[in-house]
This record gives sequence, structure tokens and C-alpha cells, in this order.
Amino acid sequence: MLLSSLPVRALLFSLKTLFIVGIGLFMSACVPDFLLSDSDWVVIEAGEHEPNPKRKVGLLISPQEVSATVTFDSSCIYDVGALDADDWNKVIGIGFVGSKDQPLDGVPPHQVDGARVGWRWNPQRGRIDLGAYIYVEGNRIDFKVAEVALNTPTRMVIKIDYDRKLYQVLGGKTVPFTHKKSFAYNTGLYFGGNQVAPHRIRVKIVD
Repeated sequence: MLLSSLPVRALLFSLKTLFIVGIGLFMSACVPDFLLSDSDWVVIEAGEHEPNPKRKVGLLISPQEVSATVTFDSSCIYDVGALDADDWNKVIGIGFVGSKDQPLDGVPPHQVDGARVGWRWNPQRGRIDLGAYIYVEGNRIDFKVAEVALNTPTRMVIKIDYDRKLYQVLGGKTVPFTHKKSFAYNTGLYFGGNQVAPHRIRVKIVD
């Protein structure tokens, strides 16, 4: 009886966690795009990690792909010092919700199992570096995949292959994952690393 109840418990935990995440997104004043006059531009104010209110987030079930067309403008040129210059910011992504390996100490689900597109200003190249930023069972895997010029709309895609258990970010090398989770949520624009935005930063994100 105990063994047969385990899948049910895992499902209930996933639903409860997804509900909490959903409530969190709602309580953080996530604003639907149709309520905004210039809905494509997402802004992080100086001194912040994320837009306030949150933007471009939502709940998903078994997504096979997360994608958007993204444009970085000159506001994405920044200097946070040499120590943190290689830190990845994030633009689009997905976090999976479920009981497996999910700690109860405040670690967000996307830092247990999830995949995001990382971005950072590369002053030597005068371009934006793009990378894969992935968590598998709480272990981070990140690497550069491409680079893009400012003011250049770029289609970004994260693929999730449940049969082969692989993530692929921006068409780069695949990264295996281990979870069997199906409930998920979109993660939005984020500055950092540990540094907050040094000035007002905006990114155009068209779903």
C-alpha cells in the first residue's frame, strides 16, 4: 500500500509546488502583455535583478520547446567589473516542478531542474554572448553557444526531448537530464549573477 501511494504523493507534491509557483507569479504582480502599450520591451531598473512587475512568465505542462525572438539594444552594454564580467544573465527559460531532488530550503525549482538562455555583454567582441545555462539535479552546466550584435532580432529556442532526456539550448550541444517531471513554468528576464543591474536595461522579447 505504501509503495503504490508513492506516485500519488509525488503527483500531489508536484501539483502543490506548481500551485505555489503560480500563486507566487500572481502575487509578484505579473502583468499580461495585453495590458501594456509597449508589451515587447521588458525592463529591469537600476539596482534590480528582475522586472517589477514580472514579465513573460507562466505555467506549462510537458513543453517540448520554449522560444522567443529577442533583441538587445545599447542599454545591454554594461560594466560590473572584471570579477563578475563572465557571469551569465538570463533571458528565456524553463524550470521544472516536482518532488524529485527538490529541496525545501527556498531553492527555486529552476535551480534544480531547468534550462535557460544566458546572455552577457562581451566588450572585447562588442557583441552579446549567448549561452546555455542548465541545472540537472541541482548541478549547474553553462557554456557559450553563440554571439549576436546589438539591435539584431534573434530567434532563441530551448528544446526538451523527453524520450531521450535531452535539453538543447540555441542549437548547441545537448545536455542530458534525469528527471521525469512534466509540470513547468517560464522563467523571465534576469540580470545576474550576483550583481544587480548597474543601470536601466531593456530587452525586446517577442513570443
